[in-house]
Amino acid sequence: MAQSFHLSSLITGINPIKPSNCCSDLAALDKTPRELVEGTHAVRSERKKVIVVGAGVSGLHAAAVLHRHGCEVVVLEARDRIGGRILTSRKGDHVRDIGAAWMHETSQNSLVKLIPQLSIPYYYDDGVPLYFTRDGRTGSQFKAKKVADEFADYCEWFYETNPEAEDRPVQEFAREFVLQHQLITEDEREWAPQAIREVELWIGTSTDQASSKHLSYFITERNVYMKGGYDRIVNWTAETLRSDPNIIRLNHRVEDVEWNEHGTAPARIRYKDAAGEVGFIQGDAVIMTSPLGVYHHNLISFNPPLPGDIQEGMSRCSYGALGKVFFEFAEVFWSKENDQFVFYPSPSEETDTSTGSSSSMESNPSINSIGENDNILNYATVTINLWIMTGSKELCVQIAEPLTQRIENMQDPKGIYLFFEPLFKIFRTEPYKALPSLVNVETTHWTQDPLAGYGTYSADKVGDEPQLLVDALKNHKSSRLQFAGEHCTIVGNGCVHGAYKSGETAATNLLEGFGIQYDGLDAISLK
Repeated sequence: MAQSFHLSSLITGINPIKPSNCCSDLAALDKTPRELVEGTHAVRSERKKVIVVGAGVSGLHAAAVLHRHGCEVVVLEARDRIGGRILTSRKGDHVRDIGAAWMHETSQNSLVKLIPQLSIPYYYDDGVPLYFTRDGRTGSQFKAKKVADEFADYCEWFYETNPEAEDRPVQEFAREFVLQHQLITEDEREWAPQAIREVELWIGTSTDQASSKHLSYFITERNVYMKGGYDRIVNWTAETLRSDPNIIRLNHRVEDVEWNEHGTAPARIRYKDAAGEVGFIQGDAVIMTSPLGVYHHNLISFNPPLPGDIQEGMSRCSYGALGKVFFEFAEVFWSKENDQFVFYPSPSEETDTSTGSSSSMESNPSINSIGENDNILNYATVTINLWIMTGSKELCVQIAEPLTQRIENMQDPKGIYLFFEPLFKIFRTEPYKALPSLVNVETTHWTQDPLAGYGTYSADKVGDEPQLLVDALKNHKSSRLQFAGEHCTIVGNGCVHGAYKSGETAATNLLEGFGIQYDGLDAISLK
């Protein structure tokens, strides 16, 4: 996927409240750009000034670390809120995390300490899930999931043993694996590739696109569902920055970044405010925390263009789209004893697992089926039982691209419900009873959001090499242009704690370049 990073496109669809520029070091609109730069440069303090682009958790933490070390920081956020892809919806007693909802890898995740510290209600959702097909709940002898696990183990072994082997789509490799497996039944051979599709609901993309070489399948650590709302973590991260109202500046959409590798000239940011008026701000360094999709779509221009190895690294990291649809009902009709309900679509009739061949027809009905049978039962889903987690009479159905784009583009709640209704009928504990009345439907809209990069988080697709970006960022550790975000790390990739840590890394890189000794303190323990 070739990318270019020197073009600029406008980000539309934002109509926030215009902020005040009082004492903000921003441009006066009646000045020319030259007058603006010279004027602001003359009044700048001697403290090192860092401009952080984006008020997600990585940007907020980066700014907090720099602020703690005496740097002047300005956080430019295009939205009218902080948090980025962490978004908590609160309506009465209902708390819904529209973005990030879990703390992953809890034994290694320092953010876990904040749960008791901030008294955040939580739930470990690692109980036994229920598995379903079109014919209803699967029995105890449904072993396709075990074959899927075996394939994932084989995948990991194969690419460790053959590091130069060609990357392949997960579905293609899985079909070959079951075809060659001599000890499984024909039913398992047919259903195992469908069971593998459960991973779509974690990586956010279809197994037709997902990388076998970098398959993120095994999640051995426990995961905590933040039933008290992830916004509590965001607000905690921003706490020290809010002492100065000029630090976090909302409704400032960055369009262009003039930067300098070694700090021999000031960095300058061009932005648009809520009214669409252009302004400029400059500093000694910049930390970019925009989502990966923003760079893929060239929504911010860089002058000079980004270094070739960073461009290459970004082009070899893909971006996924995990969607969520929340359904609130008048009554609970599903099992109250299981955390999750996993649905596997039926195997494609066009694919012959005995030969491994496919007909000329589309072999994946989950993507292109049309007509009266085109409903949610053509797709793999993981449904979260919010009744057992939060006490609400709700189900949250997780979907992956390309279905995410389709559902998030739908406007009619009734149409959305009718599409998902066949799934709910399968979940009924009393199949002879009609479904209870629907109270509310809420969907995510990340794929329609340019500020989210038209997706949710990075996902390894065929041909990707995520290590390239991490290596490139290390190569430019001393640069006055730093990058942070969930895509900038291998450990915690796609996760909040990975993004949080990457913000700290970017900040400490700049501190080293400024000649400021990093105190090495754990911010979580400081507050």
